[in-house]
This record gives sequence, C-alpha cells and structure tokens, in this order.
Amino acid sequence: MNGKSVSEPGAPLERDRHAVMRVWLRKLPERTLMVFIAHRVEGKAYAEIAAELGIGEWRVRWHMRKAIRHILKIGKPYRDAFAALDPVSQQIMELAWDGLPGDRIALRLGLTSHEVETRMAAALVALHKATTL
Repeated sequence: MNGKSVSEPGAPLERDRHAVMRVWLRKLPERTLMVFIAHRVEGKAYAEIAAELGIGEWRVRWHMRKAIRHILKIGKPYRDAFAALDPVSQQIMELAWDGLPGDRIALRLGLTSHEVETRMAAALVALHKATTL
C-alpha cells in the first residue's frame, strides 16, 4: 500500500468504504436520512429526534426501520460478492477494514506484500461491481 494505515482518513480502503456508504445513504428519502444520521451518527435518542423534527417517536422508529431495510436490501449484492471471494481474500479484506496495513496482513497470513495488494485490488473490483450494478 502507500504506507498509510487503512484507518487513516484518506487511505484508499477507508475512502472506498465511505464512498459506498454515501452512495447507499443518498438513495434514502431526505427525512429518513436525517433520522438515520441523527440516531446512528450523532447518537441522539428517538425522543430527541422526534422533538427536533416535530414528529412522533413512532415516526422516528418508522424512519429507522425504513433506513435499515434499505441498507440491508442494497447491501445484499455486496454481502453476496464478499461471500464469493476466496477465504484468503476475505481474510485480507477483513484485516484491512480493521485497520491493519498491507505489510502486516502479509506477515500475519504468510503472504507476500505483492500478493496481498493483488488480492485486495481484485476483491475491491469485485465488491465495486456488485454495488454499482
């Protein structure tokens, strides 16, 4: 990799993961997105969100269920593509997403850095194709 840990902002895998999430979330209706961000990102309670938006708590729950159903539905091709990866590529991607740099992944799995990078690139291409179709 480029020497950055994947957990650093701007690291390639972290940018890719955030880009995918932004695309998924942009497809939500505006109010549902506002509720989802307020609860999951900002950590606000349903009652607080309801008061801020002038809606009932039941409506906040409804928006959260809608957001989660949407994320599960659009995440299915991604999960299927991940499951289709060979076990070593799955391990590489999981370790990378946990913030382990490529050279440390190579050491942990007994692979060369080149093999880790090659498998990671192929996995990212497969995951990207699955999420853009």
